[in-house]
Amino acid sequence: MTEILFRNEADGSPFQMTQPKAARVLDDVQQWAENNGFAQVTFWRDADDANKYWVQLGDDKLNYWIHETTFSEGKHQDVEMQLDYARGAQRRSAAGYGKFDK
Repeated sequence: MTEILFRNEADGSPFQMTQPKAARVLDDVQQWAENNGFAQVTFWRDADDANKYWVQLGDDKLNYWIHETTFSEGKHQDVEMQLDYARGAQRRSAAGYGKFDK
């Protein structure tokens, strides 16, 4: 089963996603991660902009973020597409193109 974590980028401390509408989004993240072979997905809350959650797939922290409203507004229909984009960022980074993604 995939572990889904939420952390504060400023100090690495964990936090809970308590938004009532987030449950369906988290279920979709769980299913996407399991279908794509990721044992862990971490969302890092940006230190300067709390609305940005940077995505980490497995050990790879990416130059790709998902807006907080995806969780708070329960935008489950968007999360699979966003995670596919994140996986694309992971592949670009692995191919050496990550330095161009900023």
